Amino acid sequence: MLKLNKRSSADFLAGGGEMGALMRAYDWSASPLGKPETWPQSLRTAVRILLNTNHPMFIWWGEELIQFYNDAYRQTMGPERHPSALGQRGRECWAEIWPIIGPQIEQVMRGGGATWHENQLVPVTRHGRLEQVYWTYGYSPIDEDDGIGGVLVVCRDVTEDYLAAVKLRERSRIWNVTQDMLVIVDRNGVWRTVNPAWTRTFGWSEAELLNRTSEWLEHPDDGGLTRMDVGHLIQGNLTVRFEGRFRHKDGSYRWLSWTGVPDQDRIFAVARDVTVEKAAAERLKATEEALRQSQKMEAVGQLTGGIAHDFNNLLTGIVGSLDLLQTRLDQGRTENVARYIDAAMTSANRAAALTHRLLAFARRQPLIPKGVDVNQLIVSLEDLLRRTIGETIDLQIAAAADLWWTLCDPNQLESALLNLAINARDAMPEGGTLTIATSNVRLDSVTADTPALSPGDYICVEVTDTGVGMSAEVAARAFDPFFTTKPIGQGTGLGLSMIYGFARQSNGHATIDSRVGQGTSIRLYLPRHQGGVAAPLGSAARTTEHAFTGETVLVVEDEPTVRGVILEMLQDQGFRTLEAVDGPSGLRVLRTSARIDLLVTDVGLPGISGRQLADQARETRPGLKILFMTGYAESAAVSQGFLQAGMEMITKPFELDNLARKIRSMISG
Repeated sequence: MLKLNKRSSADFLAGGGEMGALMRAYDWSASPLGKPETWPQSLRTAVRILLNTNHPMFIWWGEELIQFYNDAYRQTMGPERHPSALGQRGRECWAEIWPIIGPQIEQVMRGGGATWHENQLVPVTRHGRLEQVYWTYGYSPIDEDDGIGGVLVVCRDVTEDYLAAVKLRERSRIWNVTQDMLVIVDRNGVWRTVNPAWTRTFGWSEAELLNRTSEWLEHPDDGGLTRMDVGHLIQGNLTVRFEGRFRHKDGSYRWLSWTGVPDQDRIFAVARDVTVEKAAAERLKATEEALRQSQKMEAVGQLTGGIAHDFNNLLTGIVGSLDLLQTRLDQGRTENVARYIDAAMTSANRAAALTHRLLAFARRQPLIPKGVDVNQLIVSLEDLLRRTIGETIDLQIAAAADLWWTLCDPNQLESALLNLAINARDAMPEGGTLTIATSNVRLDSVTADTPALSPGDYICVEVTDTGVGMSAEVAARAFDPFFTTKPIGQGTGLGLSMIYGFARQSNGHATIDSRVGQGTSIRLYLPRHQGGVAAPLGSAARTTEHAFTGETVLVVEDEPTVRGVILEMLQDQGFRTLEAVDGPSGLRVLRTSARIDLLVTDVGLPGISGRQLADQARETRPGLKILFMTGYAESAAVSQGFLQAGMEMITKPFELDNLARKIRSMISG
């Protein structure tokens, strides 16, 4: 017969660590349960199991739902409940979450069977704050006689795992639904993982994209830029943004903007399809250039009347002086001849200066920022401004002493000042005063008047009129493109918007201050330039030096009068001369064995251009020096890389002494 050792009736409370000790020390006789020796066997068994497991467990017992829990569960509790929760009534202890757990407990106690809950949000106050805690737990009935005596809880705090799974699902969703193309590349540049956006955008399947580098997708004209940037990433450099073209499965190419970051042996990169944006930017660039040119042409159109009047006056001076000179020579009288020649030359030089100013203003070119002395620029523009605004308007220039240089496109600044002068003229139909003032401005912080300017040094050009002014509503829209208060056909509404765009593109700003009946003041802020400005070439003294014997100059010019004058001057200077009337005939001379030390050619020739002639000439005469003549603005050609080594340019009309000095300098240089 099996003999069982008889144990103490309270042995089921043995062990259990801290909670076992607390249970043994607890005065249960004062509780609804009474002494442990009187507890039902099912409760004793459940408590023994609870104390001897390392898994979080909890017991509610009886109608009062008296509480027991073990060391593992204690780790999930804050000081607000431990150790006071031991022996406490459940409803009192968990009042804040009873709406959640109360019905579940009642279901078990009523004989509704066990329950199971996964990732259940049960907010709990612990350590002084309400925490959003996710639990996975089960409620099981503890039998007693013919009914349910209590509830055994097996549970686990799964907050960390649950939130990690949520983040993983979010990442997975982003990975699958984003329009951006995501790729993971190894250190050899081989693609290891791609998201579905690649297939949606380029048509290639995941299998076609993986386990190869991007070389087969890249545009041949990009010169392997993508591979170069991958190399930089492999070396540990963060590539914030680079662009390249990849081939679609249909053979077309799409622009991608990349961001990549290295991480150990992998590169994580994001590519965004910017094909539409690139096309839009190109269209916008073309539109802005067209608007800029349109605005220039509008201003030139407004100048036409006054300029034609000035040219007629200048031509009258030239023709009149030459007529008088011819008459005196026919009479055999040579007194005062020099005076007539000087008068004709003065008028011709004034006409040439006016022509150059108009060409510089109207030519098409991108912004070419350079150091600018704004005071000097305004003074050089004064004559043109006075002709533009007319005699009824008084022009005053208040130039600040020691004005800083600025960095901007001088031609665009001239255009802006001329447009502002035209606007001021239109605002003063009865006459008035136009003031152009300059000053140095130092901004220590962003101000309400200049919110777009960073702190720093600027020069300010202020153009003020005493005209009709604008209301606050009109002034607020004055810089808007196509906004104008002028009658239809008298303005495009682009002038002020182009000026504002020029100022912002030059890292400056433009502001407007106007009052109805009091006039308008527009300020252009342009950044200070610490560098220098190119010194203007002074008028060199007339020279009577002659060339060395034997030097030969080929002159190619389709205008007979111009060609004849140049040839005669060169012969007077001691040069040997050859001539041609157009590009093809000049090329025939160049292909002979004749000695030619310098080619002087007009840019705009019939047949082939002067530049084409120069290129073909250097095929047989590689070291040939070439001087171009042009009636257009010189810097328009030079700024586009027109001139190569051994090439120079002179702008028509020119003084013959200036031409002679340039020719002598090039031949002897």
